[in-house]
Amino acid sequence: MRSPVTGGNRVELITTFPTESIVKIYEKELNVDTRRFFKGVPAVELYECSDTGYRFYYPEGILGDGQFYADLNKGNEGYYPADKWEHKYAISQINHGAKVLEIGSGDGFFLEQMRKASLNAIGLELNLDAIAKGEKKGLRIYNEMIEDHAAAHPGEYDVVCCFQVLEHIYNVKSFLDASIKALKKGGKLIIGVPNNNPYLFKQDKWHTLNLPPHHAGLWNRRAFTELQKFYDVTPQDIIVEPLSNTKSFAKQWYLAQKNYYKGTKPVLGTLMSLIPSPVYKVFVKLFSRWIDGFNIVAVFTKN
Repeated sequence: MRSPVTGGNRVELITTFPTESIVKIYEKELNVDTRRFFKGVPAVELYECSDTGYRFYYPEGILGDGQFYADLNKGNEGYYPADKWEHKYAISQINHGAKVLEIGSGDGFFLEQMRKASLNAIGLELNLDAIAKGEKKGLRIYNEMIEDHAAAHPGEYDVVCCFQVLEHIYNVKSFLDASIKALKKGGKLIIGVPNNNPYLFKQDKWHTLNLPPHHAGLWNRRAFTELQKFYDVTPQDIIVEPLSNTKSFAKQWYLAQKNYYKGTKPVLGTLMSLIPSPVYKVFVKLFSRWIDGFNIVAVFTKN
């Protein structure tokens, strides 16, 4: 067993998830059938890289296919939100006239934003339908893996960015090595992922879309901070989206805490269950700007 981030063997088993429970959650919450991904796998294990704090699921091959993402998009409005907090922040970090590469650009929503900001940007995407939609908008999107693109374009970009991509990648080291290779010296690597501290909303261990086959790993502030020990980069900024930005934030956050304490501190969990929804929503809203929200963005400079 080796860490997907460092390649080292300093890993620790954190917990296991019975696959039957995962399948039932996807069916109940999202009406998506995931049973085919778990054939012969009675349980999914969650490990932590001791050197970084990055957590990853095992076995490694449990990753969503095209049909899985089509099913998610079909029945779940807002799965591909247009207005993203991390996009606005990233634009503020990119200098005018910079040459930018976005990995996993989809049909080009962020590429369009960068074009409006007079940035010279191209995208990499594996979904051919998304590429076709982007090309109709006049965007430059290529069907390439970052490893192949970096080999052909080393040191070419001022900025390499990806949003809601890295958590779906198992071989993190290969992905990051290639992303950094594509950067000029002094260039910026900008990564946006769901924030896990250690799980979504701190305690939501069973958040459906945080489980395989949707996610391969769980990122947090420490995991990004430690990357400088293993890659030729220096952290410039690591910020977490405030909870107040998250849709239905009060309910999601409060229910995660309540369910956690029901199992660890039953008295407290029971008391939290008795608090009416209007009351806890007001309480959470008052303090939401100081509570970590759904996403985290890390900005690195290539040494």
